[in-house]
Amino acid sequence: MTVENAIMRLSDLIMEREQLTELIQKELKYNISESAKTSVIATVDFLNDEIATLKDILKELD
Repeated sequence: MTVENAIMRLSDLIMEREQLTELIQKELKYNISESAKTSVIATVDFLNDEIATLKDILKELD
């Protein structure tokens, strides 16, 4: 895989994770149990950490 392809793939992964984060956060608007809310928040936190890591990798490749 070339560096250019890796950069494009990382950019795509970041965009996908950001969209997924937005969709998951919408679950908090619904009347769900506290354990479900905790799960949603944990998932969003995980995705945000993953996005930050992918952005750091992308910066190193540029």
